[in-house]
Formats: sequence, structure tokens, C-alpha cells
Amino acid sequence: MKKVLITGGSGFVGRHLIAKLLDRYPDIEIFSMSRSEGIISRLLAECSDERLKIIMGDIRDREIVEYASRDKDTVIHLAAMKRVDLSEINCAEATSINVIGTMNILSAFHGDTFILMSTDKAVEPANCYGATKLIAERLVMEKAHKTSGARFMIIRSGNVMGSTGSVMEIWKNQIEASNEITLTHPDMLRFYTSVDVVTNLYINVLEHGENGKIYFVPSGEPIRLKELAEQAIRMYGNEKTRIKVVGLRPGERMYEKMRRDDEPNTVSGFENYSGRIPQVDIRHN
Repeated sequence: MKKVLITGGSGFVGRHLIAKLLDRYPDIEIFSMSRSEGIISRLLAECSDERLKIIMGDIRDREIVEYASRDKDTVIHLAAMKRVDLSEINCAEATSINVIGTMNILSAFHGDTFILMSTDKAVEPANCYGATKLIAERLVMEKAHKTSGARFMIIRSGNVMGSTGSVMEIWKNQIEASNEITLTHPDMLRFYTSVDVVTNLYINVLEHGENGKIYFVPSGEPIRLKELAEQAIRMYGNEKTRIKVVGLRPGERMYEKMRRDDEPNTVSGFENYSGRIPQVDIRHN
């Protein structure tokens, strides 16, 4: 692994992953491709390493994608339209970014390792965002089955705490503005993980991952939204902080799953890989 292209590298997970990769591999060159000048500026402010190169471009632009992919042995595809609510009212935009963009990246890829960042919402999707990521997953798995001499893998993550637009960030801002937080439903179940856990998983998949596998975090139980809201109030609010229940938004459902009950080739616990056999769904491999 010498030349790595990370699409969406200026985002929250991307910035943390780039820092870990540069620290771990002294001979690596990382090419971060993003279209937002604002988040690119933040990446550059946090990382001044000369081994980091910036490519400004949109993954829907085949010409820039082909240029960015040239001579790259590894591609980590993080770029996506991620917000459920915005994807629901801009389905064509979400499809063009998450599906057409992924097709462009896969078409231009001629290296040996490809990793797609996916989401728990791709499992039995109930909204536009989840459906587009399911299609992206299927596109990667098709490559895994039809291409020899390369690894195509998927990392499926729950909600990453602290990421841009995460619920804790929203609640913190709401508390500061009005000392009130909005809650869709107190019994809604969601999977949460930390950026350190996610980036550790990426490192282990890069080093030890197998072609055609879907690696996911977290592997434990989901958290009730009410419990998370109470934690946010303890961290940012006070005894006068109010909770306002607003109901489910379009495209939302009460629970998520990290994998289908009959889904093959899924691996959990790989973020803690240390040479031992990971927990694999052997019933369907």
C-alpha cells in the first residue's frame, strides 16, 4: 500500500482515518478527494503532512475520478450523501452521488484494495439513503465476485458519535440555543460507535480483510434514543433542559439492523482483530 485515494477524505471519519494512516505508514501517500472547500480547509488545518495531497472534485465527474484514481493501489470510498431527511426530499441527488458516484469510482479503480463505507440503513432499507447505499454495496460485491487479483470489501457502520450532523452535535446546539432538545421517539433504537473504533476497523480491514466480506461495527446492542438524550443533557444541559418529542420524520423507522438474519459473509468484532479468527456468520458463507 503506497498510494491511497480516499473519497470524502475531508469529512469527519476521513480526517481521523487520514491521521491514523499517516502515523502508521511512513511511506504512504494519501490523495483526499472532496468537493467542499470548507471541509478541505479544515483537513489542511489539522494535517500539514506533505504526504497528503488534495484533489478537488465531484465523484459524479468521471473525468476527475479517472484522474484521481490513476496509479492508486488502494481506494477507500467514503464520499456520500448521508442525511436521511435530505436524501428523502432530494432522492435524485442522493442517487446520483451514492450510486452513480460509486459506479464511477469502481469503473476507474485498477488497484488491489477497494473499501466502501456503508451504513446500517442499507440493511432492509426503509428510506432513499439506505436504498442507495444498498445498491452501492451490491455494486461492490459484484466486483468482488467477478474480479480476480483484487480485494473488494465493505465496512458497514452505525452512527458515528461526534460526526458532522450527528444527533449529539444537534442536541448540543439546541441546548445552547434554547435549553430544549427535540426527540423523534424515546424508544427508537440506534447503533452508535466512536470514530476511534471505526478507524481501527479500517486499519484492520486494510491489513487483514478478505475479498467479498462485509465488516460491521458495532456488534453489540442498539441504544434507546431516550438514554442517549439523557446522556446529552448530563453533558451539555441542566435540570431545566426540556425534551420535546416530535415524532418520526419521513424515511425513519423505530429500529435498525447491522445485518440481515440470512446475510452471508458478514464479520463483526474485526476492529479488535489480533490474529485470531473473527466472528463470522458461518451459517451462510
